[in-house]
Amino acid sequence: MSYSKDVVVTGYGVSIGIRKKMLVIRDRDGSKQEFSPRTLRSLIIASSGVSITSRAVRFLMDAGVDIVFLDSHGLPIGRIYPPFINRTVDTRIKQYRVYDTEFGYGIAKTIAYSKIANQAGHVKYYARRLADESLRSTYYSILEELGKIEEIEAADLGSLRKEIVAIEAKAAQKYWFAIARILPRGIGFNGRNQAGRDPFNLSLNYLYGVLYREAWRVLVLAGLDPYLGYIHVERSGKPVLAFDYVEMFRVSCVDYPLTKAFYKGWKPVVDENGVIDYSSRVELIKLFKDNMERRVGYNRKERGRLDNVFKRIAFELASCVRDYKEFKGFIEDW
Repeated sequence: MSYSKDVVVTGYGVSIGIRKKMLVIRDRDGSKQEFSPRTLRSLIIASSGVSITSRAVRFLMDAGVDIVFLDSHGLPIGRIYPPFINRTVDTRIKQYRVYDTEFGYGIAKTIAYSKIANQAGHVKYYARRLADESLRSTYYSILEELGKIEEIEAADLGSLRKEIVAIEAKAAQKYWFAIARILPRGIGFNGRNQAGRDPFNLSLNYLYGVLYREAWRVLVLAGLDPYLGYIHVERSGKPVLAFDYVEMFRVSCVDYPLTKAFYKGWKPVVDENGVIDYSSRVELIKLFKDNMERRVGYNRKERGRLDNVFKRIAFELASCVRDYKEFKGFIEDW
């Protein structure tokens, strides 16, 4: 079975049901769209004004379609996924065993290294494209933090996490300063701030939420426990392994397409409450999906479509945990 589409549903008064083995999405004005569930990968419900029948849920589960509910900021607040999970028991037993060991520390360091390497690569991309010496200097400055990751020799998981977070913070400060230089001044972006009300920070928040949802899905399908992380501290009900996993992909999956779009003049419509409007959310998800379909080179010898690579790396992580093999992470060839 091949999955080709993520269907996003927004608006109010929208109903989702099944008719003649087709998924039917009907707006309150009577207009409708129909999809064969066998062509879908996921159904994303991004509004509280959407209703779905239990029959539709059952039908989508039989077809292996993931159903995800997002809040107004793009964060996944719930999901229903089919019970087709890869080698779950074996994988999770090994995941728990290596959690607080030198092997687990190596996974944490690889994830952090990949994140910073991709930040540096993104800056290098614009330094080359814009022939900007200041950006080139920032690129080399971020590279200095990579060496610090390799030098970490922590005695326990708590110490390791503190050192990684401190190094990541320094790299992030340099990285976001560079991104602020690239973006149009009128955007009002002065650095990464989750509580920021400027359109770029709001867009980052929204698409990072979408990326978390994707990470959660692929980690579960790979048989891993999404609630046991290596860098992020465990918190009840929080899929911290998904938070770890997206660190490697934030730049390629979100920062890169958003920076490119804003650089070309696009920006979302934001209401007086600091919430991105529905039409702009749809545009953001389209931007995300289009970018996930691009072919990328990574780890200096591999190539593939980004959405497939995103899934492949999760299965590689699960395989490395089961077989105690070195995890190589994900670094795009910028």
